[in-house]
Amino acid sequence: MNVSYRTNFILRMCIPLFLFISYFFISYSKLTLIIAILATIQLIIFGLDINRKGNWTKVNLQHDQRTRGNALFAGNLTFWFTILVLLIGTLLIQNSIISIAYPKFIGFLILISLILRWIIRDYLNNQEETED
Repeated sequence: MNVSYRTNFILRMCIPLFLFISYFFISYSKLTLIIAILATIQLIIFGLDINRKGNWTKVNLQHDQRTRGNALFAGNLTFWFTILVLLIGTLLIQNSIISIAYPKFIGFLILISLILRWIIRDYLNNQEETED
């Protein structure tokens, strides 16, 4: 959805807030705290970039054909990564090589997959912007 940069920034603020709330009230996991800090750093960099370019009131056109293709590629790559890690993780947990519960393993994998998808998508989109 093409929204203003300000609205996009406010929507992106929900992710670190949710992760911090999850850490302090639900999970107390160090991985959740690390992911929350990384998401906060990414949000601050995004906000500084918007402020530097003066785009707060402009519309963020982020869904053209190129960016949709990059998001699809990142999603496919993350999907296969998730399937592979689930298979390997299940084998390791069943053979008692690693001691982690299945729900925790799946939760961590979902968070890692989302972050990996965002990193790949943003890298591909930024790479095309610098080539233009």
